[in-house]
Amino acid sequence: MTTLKVLAGPRAFSHIRAHGLNPSDVQSVICASGAAKTLTTIGLDKMILGQWLKNIDHSVDLLGTSAGAFKLAAACRTDTLGWLDQFANIYSTQTYADKVDEPDVRDIISWAPQELIDAVMADGGDEEILSHPNFRLHIGTVRSFNLLASENVKRQKQAIAKAALLSLIDNQSLRGIAERVVFSDPRSSKALRPIDNYPTHNVTLDKKNLGPALNASGAIPVMMHGIEIGTEDGIHLYRDGGMLDYHPIPSQLWPSNEGIVLYPHFYDYLKWRWFDKFYPWRKVSASKLDNVVIFAPSDDYVKSLPYGRIPSRNDFKRFIKNEPKRLEVWQTAIQRSEELGEAFLELVQSERIADEMVLLK
Repeated sequence: MTTLKVLAGPRAFSHIRAHGLNPSDVQSVICASGAAKTLTTIGLDKMILGQWLKNIDHSVDLLGTSAGAFKLAAACRTDTLGWLDQFANIYSTQTYADKVDEPDVRDIISWAPQELIDAVMADGGDEEILSHPNFRLHIGTVRSFNLLASENVKRQKQAIAKAALLSLIDNQSLRGIAERVVFSDPRSSKALRPIDNYPTHNVTLDKKNLGPALNASGAIPVMMHGIEIGTEDGIHLYRDGGMLDYHPIPSQLWPSNEGIVLYPHFYDYLKWRWFDKFYPWRKVSASKLDNVVIFAPSDDYVKSLPYGRIPSRNDFKRFIKNEPKRLEVWQTAIQRSEELGEAFLELVQSERIADEMVLLK
């Protein structure tokens, strides 16, 4: 069974064909939103971030939104392997079964990310994350305006419904209700210059805003409370960074980005905006992924997982009366993901990657 797919943009494809793929080539690693889907690649993440890039002598920028940001923050702890295991364990064992009496569903769902963030930042974690010798963390969020800035669920739903309809026309449907805010490690040399015409702000990441920024990055509208964060231009309400950058596209945020961008991902394609996931024909084109290499589980691998699919947030509903079964399914996916990491290492060390990769189209 083929375990891992390798898909490369034109420039990355040519480079790997000529030189293979080496740690010194990598300038960025991106992890996307996706809730429980991110558990699918945890073994791959561990191999890339905790072993293969362990002894690099240059800085690597890590950009994530929502669960992808949580995972990358964990990877910035000194014990990268141990904390990625911790991330997977805490995320997979969260349960809402003992909180069903809460009057507001947002109170039920909002506690879980905070528990995970508190764990990752505990015992000097914030210091480790912000002083990692090689990794430079970037956390994608959105600043909310108008109806989306209301904590009234009905008003949020109105904003989302209107944006969803407008998304049928173009990718500017969130204009006027959301602006991109990326909280970035001040040591990074990356210049944030998005080319999608959305108002964008770059905020320096520090001990004070690290936790709130992570929390905001995964604060799904309607389902979760927004997060208030104060910056130089005042206090604003922040929500899920995946709304604008569901699967962050590096060339749209860092247009002058050099080097190879690794994208360990649960799919073999990218969806830029939050609403794009509802439209099968909307996939990011190769022209926007010139120096990107996507590593994703193969179709055969996914079919071999329990129920023939990767974990999903919908599993909370699917197994609502059988939490042990959900945990078993998710833990199996986590354990099996080590196979993806092993496949990655074999490909890069044997240099078979040049033969196995497919040119993105």
